[in-house]
Amino acid sequence: MDNFDVYSDIKARTNGEIYIGVVGPVRTGKSTFIKRFMELMVLPEMVDEHQKTQTRDELPQSAAGKTIMT
Repeated sequence: MDNFDVYSDIKARTNGEIYIGVVGPVRTGKSTFIKRFMELMVLPEMVDEHQKTQTRDELPQSAAGKTIMT
């Protein structure tokens, strides 16, 4: 049987980019986790202000009550 390097395969399929999936039941904090992770670990390390602003605009948004977020 041939050796298969799963990491090399993932790197080839994603062009070296990292994709992370966050799954779980409703109302367990998935969007909150993504938003906080980006705010604490990713955004502070970004140098390009335009890219930082665009990334911040794409983060999950939350609303209270009957506000509809689209």
